[in-house]
Amino acid sequence: MRSVNLEDAMEIDLEKKSTREANKPPFSGVFDASEGFDEGVRSKTSSRIFYEAQVSVIQKQLGNLEKIRTDLGLSQRKICQLLMVDPSAWTRWNRSGEEAPPHIWRALQWYMTLQEKIPGLTPQYFIGKDPQILHEKALLRINEEKGHREVLEMEIRALKAYFEEESQKLTKNLHFYRFFSYVLGISVLALGLVLLSKMVGF
Repeated sequence: MRSVNLEDAMEIDLEKKSTREANKPPFSGVFDASEGFDEGVRSKTSSRIFYEAQVSVIQKQLGNLEKIRTDLGLSQRKICQLLMVDPSAWTRWNRSGEEAPPHIWRALQWYMTLQEKIPGLTPQYFIGKDPQILHEKALLRINEEKGHREVLEMEIRALKAYFEEESQKLTKNLHFYRFFSYVLGISVLALGLVLLSKMVGF
């Protein structure tokens, strides 16, 4: 009686498997879109194409990832901390055929732009252990840079005013010398006429 139940159970299981196989969609056994399907086979969306075009522009402006890291003077560990990525990801992105996601390129572009606009900004501001202290130090350095810039601007304005004053003096002197030359020429001419008249009189 026990063996009969086992055989019945095996037959029922085979029938269930056959039903599942019959209900599967065509080509379901060839590949699964969520597992192992090559991403390159899928058509790219317009947004993806747009992002890749922007990445190309950023790469032409800034260079490759290692060049950007070198320009920033950061180690691989520091730049990974700055971008909040695992070091293995950075290594993978620098291999041939591997590409960093578009948002990584955008983050690097923004950071380099911030460095140009705010000279006192350093990577420690983002990756330091005490953001408040680093924030205060960054503000202090920015204020110092601002103070130096204001002093330079004042010196430039003073030099500009000095040169303008000297230019005006030279212009006045030039007018005076021209007038003096004109008067001297007339005087010499008059004296010559007087002498000539006296000579003719004799």
